[in-house]
Amino acid sequence: MKRDFLTEPTKEELRRAMRARLGGMTPAVRAEASLVICQEAAHLPEFLASRCVALFFPLSSEPDARPLVEEAWAEGKRVVLPLMIKQKTGPQLDWHEVTGWDDAVMPGPFGLREPDPLRCPRVAAREIDCAFVPGLAFDGEGFRLGRGGGHYDYFLGHAPASLKRYGLMFACQRVGKVPREAHDQSLPGVVTEDGVVSFNL
Repeated sequence: MKRDFLTEPTKEELRRAMRARLGGMTPAVRAEASLVICQEAAHLPEFLASRCVALFFPLSSEPDARPLVEEAWAEGKRVVLPLMIKQKTGPQLDWHEVTGWDDAVMPGPFGLREPDPLRCPRVAAREIDCAFVPGLAFDGEGFRLGRGGGHYDYFLGHAPASLKRYGLMFACQRVGKVPREAHDQSLPGVVTEDGVVSFNL
């Protein structure tokens, strides 16, 4: 039986559509929007009050979070970046403190750069005050579409309730509804170049 494409897209269909949409952004537009996103995030009360911030090394299609990482370093905050691992319990993120870009040198999944676990100390999730996460899409209820690995949903689902969490995405990544499963985690807010989008969770 053929699928009715008037219904909601599957996750993989939405991923393909979002990759195409993001691929249509020019490098100049992406760079300008990324800088605005980082400036917006740097003024969040949760970021200003944090002492340990979780961020990510971006793919070329994602907002460039490096200015926000450097702002955190300039303010004396600890910065942790993820190392993707697979355990018997499922995909997980190990967080490692990074004090300079030379520490993020290992090639990881999806073409990411990851912290070198031999040089960067591991940090427990309970030590993180504020986390910024990537995604392919988000909707009006705060649900995000990841790349399919499940690493961030596992992290968010097992993180302390006190953890402040935001998505970092472009405004064009907002969609009507993200397909969701029981394990999918929503976000209280997403930072875009158009400002901070907050959700009533």
